[in-house]
Amino acid sequence: MIKIYKNYGYPILLVINTLLLYVYLFKAKVIPLGWDTQFHLNRIEELYRSIQAGHVFSSTGTYTFSSIGLAINRFYPYLFLYLFAILRFIFNPIIAYNLGCFILTLASLFISYFSVRSLTKSNKTAFLFSVIYNNSGYLLLQISMRGDIAEYIALILLPLIFVGYKKLFSSSSYQWLWLPLGMILVCYTHILSVVLFTFFLLCLFVLEYNKITLLVIKRLLISIGITVVFCLPLLVTMLKARSRTSVIIPIVPDVLINEALSPSNLLLNSLNNASPNNLLDVNLGLVVTIVSVFGISVFRSKNQNLINLECLGIFFVVLSTNIFPWFVFQNTPMNVIQFPWRFLGLATFCFSLVFAKLCSTKTNWIISMVWLIACMISFTYMHQYIYNSQVVQKIDNISLYRKIATNAVYTDYMPSSTLNGMNKSKVFRSRLNIHRHVANINGKSIQLSEKNVVPKYNSIQYRLKGLKKGKVNKIILPVLNYGENHSVSGIKVKPSANGETVVTFVPKSSTQVIDIYVK
Repeated sequence: MIKIYKNYGYPILLVINTLLLYVYLFKAKVIPLGWDTQFHLNRIEELYRSIQAGHVFSSTGTYTFSSIGLAINRFYPYLFLYLFAILRFIFNPIIAYNLGCFILTLASLFISYFSVRSLTKSNKTAFLFSVIYNNSGYLLLQISMRGDIAEYIALILLPLIFVGYKKLFSSSSYQWLWLPLGMILVCYTHILSVVLFTFFLLCLFVLEYNKITLLVIKRLLISIGITVVFCLPLLVTMLKARSRTSVIIPIVPDVLINEALSPSNLLLNSLNNASPNNLLDVNLGLVVTIVSVFGISVFRSKNQNLINLECLGIFFVVLSTNIFPWFVFQNTPMNVIQFPWRFLGLATFCFSLVFAKLCSTKTNWIISMVWLIACMISFTYMHQYIYNSQVVQKIDNISLYRKIATNAVYTDYMPSSTLNGMNKSKVFRSRLNIHRHVANINGKSIQLSEKNVVPKYNSIQYRLKGLKKGKVNKIILPVLNYGENHSVSGIKVKPSANGETVVTFVPKSSTQVIDIYVK
């Protein structure tokens, strides 16, 4: 028994940790709708239905996002969504989604554990890091109120990237290849995280300038080259789509300084381990707040690596708040981060690793107590989120799932002309005429019923009535046109002034079925 505990004790505790996080979610048999949950459910459903139709790659917003041809999956990578799509074939959609998140969390705990163990050669350090990092308020936020599984997956891969970076400086190791591999996987998951992680590594590189050698530079350049080559298909797809027409980049309702956190609110919400109800309540969580304070003791040591990480953790916390003059960077490329509190993910990583390293000499009993306390806090957090939150809509039946997973309303990545004359920040989640399937038939606006709009793989079929037989009909269909939509011979297709699709043809009767192929 002692031998089993010694060899498998920590991995068993990590599995128990995952079960505690999800036990109430599986018991409730619901999908709580966080801020971005519906967005990702629609992406998963688009991929699932595309596979169901016999295709490997995702369709272009024909099945979901209100079936208007919104090309989100061209601009937003979906590699890891295959996990959810495959589970969708095996289980009902509610179980499939929750099971997919469970698998990701379990993977995250073990990736964190084995990554840090390979770096420190210490099971205790690896275990402590995995527990603190994965029970942190910011990571739990991604699978709860925020519902952003893409950024969550990116944070799962961050420890792997960090190991690859540190191994750049090791002359006898090939583990530095984890750096390009990790960045490639993040690139195919969440582009914005590539920007954040690159900034993190750049900060580390500057702080460790005295360790830079020709070998380090050579490995770094090779890593950049490998990453660019393997991410080229994704980048070409995105650039090709944008070359045909300009698109609406993801909209932020307010300026950066107003999206940054108040320091007092950040502290209070972190100490309360609050599950945020709005974007300005995002916090570190109680676990990481405690270890960040404990980590200050590192300044009494001579371990420059840990001092650098603690300083970066504090720096990233400052960047997440309105103490930092974000208004200066509003009209610069830095506004791509949208929400300054995204830096809390990097701060969480730094504080977790410093604490794990400082406490690695403690007894197994103390380490077990840290695990128990962290699990208890996160267990309570998830219970409150699932049962006590009054602002969270819950999907509790298949019929509701099918509705919510197909009718999301988004304006991100629409052709720019779609919102001409509108305030983009006010209408970015509004149901417009195109979402209601309002067509303009010979100058008359008519809302098409669901049975008259039939989504297919990369095409949408429209069943039109009230046409002028034997005459030229001009119809504006509620499907976005990025410049290459087309139909069958005899039907002319072009973009409208507001980014929709104009068709002109001469019907042989007052009714006609038209297929628009979306590209």
